[in-house]
Parts: sequence; structure tokens; C-alpha cells
Amino acid sequence: MTKEQTIKRDWLNRAFYAEKKLNALLYKRERDKERAQRITAVFGGNDKGRTDSRENGTEKLLTILADSEKEYDDYAAEYARIRHEIEEAIEALDPVGYAILSYRHLSYLSMEKIAEKMNYERSTIHRKYKDSLDKINDFS
Repeated sequence: MTKEQTIKRDWLNRAFYAEKKLNALLYKRERDKERAQRITAVFGGNDKGRTDSRENGTEKLLTILADSEKEYDDYAAEYARIRHEIEEAIEALDPVGYAILSYRHLSYLSMEKIAEKMNYERSTIHRKYKDSLDKINDFS
């Protein structure tokens, strides 16, 4: 693979890594939500004593939850932007090149799975993949 092909491949791989981060943020958000739900259920106002410290703890957890929800939402928008950029860069390719790059960089399929889906030999998919990388002009 040429240096230019490697640069293009890495640019296309951004969606894969962005999705990994998005999934991690989703997990964090869900954990924060579970913690907030547990503490609000326990401190639902049944006990009239020591409410100041309980409310303070609940408030902190709800603030943490709000922050993790905002972080997730902001990154979800960034992830969507990255995918859109990749889609725009490959949409001008011929149908086979588009399919290969879409399967690889937007659906994250292996070259073997792509070859199977498209009824090509693996070596043909590799060659067509590199040819398609060469044809991408609008990226960066």
C-alpha cells in the first residue's frame, strides 16, 4: 500500500474509532444513570433527618449524569459528522468501489466478509480496495 493510500485509509478509519469512543461514552452515561436512579430511589424523602447531605449527594450525581449525557450527545454529533464526511468522499466512486469502502469503513466488515458478500475472491477485493482508495479525491 502506498503512503497516499495509507493516509486515505487512516482518514476513512476515523468512523471506526469514533464509534468505539461513542460506545464508551454510552456505557459511561448508562452507568451514571443507574447510579443516579439508585440514589434517588434510596433518598426519596422517606427519612426526614439528614436531608442536606443526601440532597447534596443526589445533586452531585444528577450533575454528573447531566454532564455525561451532554458529553455523549456532543460526541454523537461529531460521530455523525465524521460518517457524513466519509460517505461524501466515497459516493462519487463506481458502485463496486463504493460498496467495498462502505462495507469496510462504515460497516466495519473484514475483507473476507466483503469478498463473501460481493462474490469476489479476497485478492480481488484487496485490489479493488486499493484502486478505490486511489480514486478518492475529496478528503482531509
